[in-house]
Amino acid sequence: DAALRTVMPLLILAPILLLLARWLLRRTFAPLARLAGELDQRGDEHPQPVHDALVPQEVLPFVQAINRLLGRVGQAVAAQRRFVADAAHELRTPLTALSLQTERLAAADMSAEAAERLAVVRSGLQRTQQLVQQLLTMARMQQADAGSAPPVLLRHVVQRVIEDIVPLAEARQIDLGVAGELHGAVAADETALLVLVKNLVDNAVRYTPPGGRVDVSVQAEPDGALALQVRDTGPGIAPDERARVFDAFYRGLGNGVEGSGLGLAIVAAIAQPLCAQVELADAGGPPAAPGLCVTVRFPATLSSAL
Repeated sequence: DAALRTVMPLLILAPILLLLARWLLRRTFAPLARLAGELDQRGDEHPQPVHDALVPQEVLPFVQAINRLLGRVGQAVAAQRRFVADAAHELRTPLTALSLQTERLAAADMSAEAAERLAVVRSGLQRTQQLVQQLLTMARMQQADAGSAPPVLLRHVVQRVIEDIVPLAEARQIDLGVAGELHGAVAADETALLVLVKNLVDNAVRYTPPGGRVDVSVQAEPDGALALQVRDTGPGIAPDERARVFDAFYRGLGNGVEGSGLGLAIVAAIAQPLCAQVELADAGGPPAAPGLCVTVRFPATLSSAL
């Protein structure tokens, strides 16, 4: 009995002490859980230090080490982007000079063989100039700050893009148009929106076979978001390639279309700071040509239906 009386208080207190210890541990490490959630929600474009004001002193050095690591990563990313932008900028002048020289050379008398070779050189220069321009555009979009911007009517953006790409669509015999009414506005930089829509429509026109169709539409979502869609009747993109097409310079095998592989990478660079989601899906065509439907969902915080 004496032993039981000695052990009984411990048996009663043990569960209480365990619950108390669990509560203290959860309360102590709650700031770490919040930090983990904050890190999970961050994008990889602009690594910023995490807040350490509410972190326990015992783990503060660990959080500060993470912040120093994020700072080094941010500096490395910024240096890489500056290098790409500077290199592309430095290449513009000599490429322009070469292009002018080839134009002057094309006006001179030469044999048919020389003219054919010159045409190949001019075509290569044109592709290189386009690549440099896309590199500059991507670098500018990656460095842009979303910030606050006035609402931009998507109708005006789409109309300007279609006007620019109609000559290419006509040359490729593509039926390029608008499906439905283009209602809605997005609070974002107008130039960035123009680049985003133009890259999507240009890709669709280039990858759609002659006689195909490309439609652009804007739909309001139930949650207040706006969905911009570009739908084509081309060969589409295989599901196992869709995650990689947003990587810079990636081009699908066997598509037979000349390009730099930067179009969708630029789209992703513009969408990321706007918290816009870019989704790829089949457009519902036959198995041989399922088509591609690219949807850019702008969040309700930036969207307004008009």
